[in-house]
Amino acid sequence: MKYIRRKFRDAKLRHKILLTFFIIGIIPMLVLGEYSYSAVRELLVKQEKSNMSDYLTQAIMSADNQIQIYNNLSEYISYNDTIAQVLTYDYKNYYEMYEQYTKVLDPLLSSVKYFNHGVKQLTVYTGNPGIAKHDVTIAPIQEIAEEKWYPLVEKSDSRFINWVVDPKNRKVFSVRNMPAIRNSGSSGILYIEVDYDKLFESFEEMSGNQYGIYIVDENDFTIYQMTSYDTSRELHPLAIADIRNQKAVCDDYTIVDGSMVTGWKVWFYKTNREIRSSVIPLIVAILVVTALCITFSVIATTVLSKVMVNDIEKLTENMKAVESGNMEILVTSDAADEVGNLIRGFGNMINRINQLINEVYKGKISQKESEMKALQAQINPHFLYNSLSLINWKALETEQKDISRLTLLLSTFYRTALNRGRNILSIRDEISNMNSYLEIQLMIHDYAFTVVREIDEDILEYQTLNLILQPLVENAIEHGIDPDEEGKGVITIQGRKDGNHILLSVKDNGIGMDEETAATILTARSKGYGVRNVNERIMLYYGESYHLTVESMPRKGTVITIRIPQIRM
Repeated sequence: MKYIRRKFRDAKLRHKILLTFFIIGIIPMLVLGEYSYSAVRELLVKQEKSNMSDYLTQAIMSADNQIQIYNNLSEYISYNDTIAQVLTYDYKNYYEMYEQYTKVLDPLLSSVKYFNHGVKQLTVYTGNPGIAKHDVTIAPIQEIAEEKWYPLVEKSDSRFINWVVDPKNRKVFSVRNMPAIRNSGSSGILYIEVDYDKLFESFEEMSGNQYGIYIVDENDFTIYQMTSYDTSRELHPLAIADIRNQKAVCDDYTIVDGSMVTGWKVWFYKTNREIRSSVIPLIVAILVVTALCITFSVIATTVLSKVMVNDIEKLTENMKAVESGNMEILVTSDAADEVGNLIRGFGNMINRINQLINEVYKGKISQKESEMKALQAQINPHFLYNSLSLINWKALETEQKDISRLTLLLSTFYRTALNRGRNILSIRDEISNMNSYLEIQLMIHDYAFTVVREIDEDILEYQTLNLILQPLVENAIEHGIDPDEEGKGVITIQGRKDGNHILLSVKDNGIGMDEETAATILTARSKGYGVRNVNERIMLYYGESYHLTVESMPRKGTVITIRIPQIRM
């Protein structure tokens, strides 16, 4: 034993690898191959039958999921009070009816079909005699009175969804009464036709070829059948009657399962001969792969030591190249041993060095680009101011005082708005910015509203964020004042101290809003962005204890108040 250990220790590394691999690799592989040939065949047959059951379960679940989606869609439409109101309303004229169709029903039903590509037709049949037919979405209930399924649907419970399949015409649809319309004292039936092929497509790619599928409804009527038999192999599909009566030959393997949603029963059959033949290629492949692995392993083991030595030599050459200034990686390795880890570690180190070099270089480029952008930011405002100044002088030359005044107001607004790129300015400048904006809006609206300013002088030298009053004034003008309302609109801007805080508010006497709308104006659900943006900026800069408050009542007007700390400029 000592002699063997000494010989093994003194042998070349290549010979050690060959001997070790033969002992712990090839011999167990031969034994495993012999055992696998006899055991795997029966195991694969059992697995194939188990897979068939899984294929069937998955196919049924896929179809059930689609049907459940359509059922949920049916529930949503059938209990939709908006649809019921549109279809049961007593319209004064067709234009009023058409307006409701286009503004309410069409967007709602179109979005339903858009997000459910399997829906081919969606129609609501109504018993309201005052409702006119509209495209294929709205129709009188008389159009389906002669259908075979109509009496069944008419007598069924409002909560029950009836699925009807016409395999001859490859049509499948659900029909049901609409509870929302029935609760309104009328009648309505929802018809949803879905893609027949898409609904049953999960049964068409279940288990390769040479199998058959029958689907029957609760009345034992065949609603779908599919066979995937290659007639050139003299195998023919079984009749559904033979499967039901168990008259098929004993060589056939049949699975039956049912849908939990519709109650349909699914028959899945395949011959045992095909089951066994389907695993033969895998067994042959295992044997071929085993033989190839043994052959490849012998060859690979023979050259393994040489490859390992070559990798080490290449790594040494690569290190010398890096020492001479060449930073390219000349050798790589996918090996999981110490040599492979060493090569990859060296490569990662060189890549990291190159990355740091590139980051320093790109950082200098980014710095230059930032300097250029800063220069542009200085140039562009000057160009704007010079242009407005030129317009002002041209207006004065032609005695266009309104144009001159508007130009000066616009120049003042943008000068305070840009604020030389700073986010902080005095309340005095913010009031000036707001006044310029208000004067422009008054000219635009032909002085259709009145502005009242109640600003305490002792708050003007305190600081505030830039552009926080203008969005509130714009909101009051655009959404607060109702031009159709009798009397003149009034916008009141107030500013005062409140303890250690400053309160700035914008008030209008306009249309106002209800509590629910007022509660959402500062949230992400709000359609407007300006007021919400002001609130988020104040909270980010001063903290969450500082924010906007909205007080409003319908027909009474709205007050939006800003609360900020007292900080002198």
